[in-house]
Amino acid sequence: MADKNEAAAELSEQIKAIQAEILSLTETVRAFSAEKAAAGAEALREAAGVAGATARGTAEEARRRGEAFAEDLEGRITAKPLPAVLIAAGVGLVLGAILARR
Repeated sequence: MADKNEAAAELSEQIKAIQAEILSLTETVRAFSAEKAAAGAEALREAAGVAGATARGTAEEARRRGEAFAEDLEGRITAKPLPAVLIAAGVGLVLGAILARR
């Protein structure tokens, strides 16, 4: 009977040791997961920053091109006003005819 009590006590100690190891592993996994989540969030913030900078650069380039086109068009109209007026009138007539059919 003493052997059974000793075996039960030893088994109990082993179970407690296993529980302590599982608890330690759980804490390690939790810390690792939190660290990886923080690193992933930081990478996502960096990617969003780069995407935002790229979008701002593209918008700025589009604005510059639009301004250049408007200035070029204004220069052409100023240089040759009669053809510009005739073209505008022709476009207006065509659009008017198309819209009148509806």
